[in-house]
Amino acid sequence: MNPTSIRRATSADAESLSVFAATVFPLGCPETASSDLSAYIETELTPARFAAHLEDGNLIVLLAEAFGTEGRHIVAYMIIARRSPHPNLAAPAPSEFRKLYLDPTYHDTGLSSALFHCALSLLSAEGPRPIWLSVFSENPRAIAFYKKWGFEVVASQEFLVGTDRQKDFVMQRQAGLEPALCE
Repeated sequence: MNPTSIRRATSADAESLSVFAATVFPLGCPETASSDLSAYIETELTPARFAAHLEDGNLIVLLAEAFGTEGRHIVAYMIIARRSPHPNLAAPAPSEFRKLYLDPTYHDTGLSSALFHCALSLLSAEGPRPIWLSVFSENPRAIAFYKKWGFEVVASQEFLVGTDRQKDFVMQRQAGLEPALCE
């Protein structure tokens, strides 16, 4: 495994983030028609969409890079919304872990936990508040990971991938939980 580093993404990363996201997103959508995957990628995972995320002052985009013989390349990214209300949550201004995608070769390496630690550290400077996320209801690996971090299923919602209506769980982590409670 190549050494990795985590940093905040910049506008110069929009194209690379788009390419990486388009590669890993389909891995989390089993049994989704290729036309639906393509439609989602062509609207949601474009360089322009990532450029907009990177310019949005409410969003933080973290990326993890590996360094190898061919230079550095993205192996994970995470989008965090500082404030992101949700209709099923009582908290007036929770934060949201909006996206977390990882190259499968980096599963079980601790990289996801490192991204979570980094995200929690950045958010802690803004004061304690609940954090929520949504996760595909048929992704037990991700659900188990989020539960280790203190997230609990509190609702469900629809997530569209093209025209494919998928069920996501909404998971919430209460304010004030310390990262030390996790692995």
